[in-house]
Amino acid sequence: MVDISSFAEVAQNLEGQIAGYSLKSVGLASLLIIMLVITGMQIKQHKPKYSLHVFLLITAIVGSTTVFLFGSTIYLNSVSDSNGPVHWHADIEYWVCGSEIELRDPYRLLSNKIGTASLHEHNDKRIHLEGVVVNEHEDATLGNFMHVIDGNLERGSMTIPVGQNNLFEDDQDGDIVDTSNRTYIESMVRGSGNARYLDLMNGESCSGNADAQPAEVQVFVYRFDKDNDTYSQTKLDDPANYVYSPYSNVPPGDCIIFEFDSPKDFTDKLCLQYGLKDTKRCVEFGVPANEPEHCNITDTTDYTKLSEQAGVDVQEAPSSQSDSTERSN
Repeated sequence: MVDISSFAEVAQNLEGQIAGYSLKSVGLASLLIIMLVITGMQIKQHKPKYSLHVFLLITAIVGSTTVFLFGSTIYLNSVSDSNGPVHWHADIEYWVCGSEIELRDPYRLLSNKIGTASLHEHNDKRIHLEGVVVNEHEDATLGNFMHVIDGNLERGSMTIPVGQNNLFEDDQDGDIVDTSNRTYIESMVRGSGNARYLDLMNGESCSGNADAQPAEVQVFVYRFDKDNDTYSQTKLDDPANYVYSPYSNVPPGDCIIFEFDSPKDFTDKLCLQYGLKDTKRCVEFGVPANEPEHCNITDTTDYTKLSEQAGVDVQEAPSSQSDSTERSN
């Protein structure tokens, strides 16, 4: 399996380095000012003519620190792809053998997130990118997100960090759930406490049976078209390097489905915020049938074409799912 680096060992990017230098400069300046204030109080009593020198030193330290903080912020914004701080969001779901997996909950003292200050998840099934994007093809990728939350995503393999209590999501929405493989999924978890992981690799099955159909790590993204209030899904060829759309709200921010299951050309899973607005599926996701005004976006994915390419029945498309399968976790 893939060797996962410790969360504490995640390499800092330029934003993190500048933040570190800024914190150190403020700390050093504070220490020097305290020392000078104490010295100044003593000098004032015995050599009052030197009090002005102490005051000027304090002023110089405050001024130089302020210039450094201001200059480093300007520099970071000028060299970044985003030209300043952003607040991007993308919704995410992890599905393994028909069951939705709950990402590890925040567990560190006084922390409400997993990840870093600028890239994290708040136990809300949403990627939060809040800060300066120095290089979007490195900072804003799914692979980088998985890395900072202590997971991993590569071609043919994925490691999902999970918590010590809940392995499966218990959301009540329109997604179809298959609970038949849960015992085997639980047996796949390694580690203990808040250092548990679900390692997935192409070629493994969903039942442990050597004769069963092999499963694959697959990632699907729903992208929104703001001009037409429509969206469609695509299967990613290189999910680790996918850069999610630069929007604050979802939609138009992406809905990203990580799925470990038998090979498929499209997924029937859908993020809640998309489902609540979809003209055909919003009632399944909880919108009252008498409030159709809330359902105003349309899925334009050509499921007929995808089904024909995959050699499956078109009725397996999400808009025609059977109601006989369980719809909650």
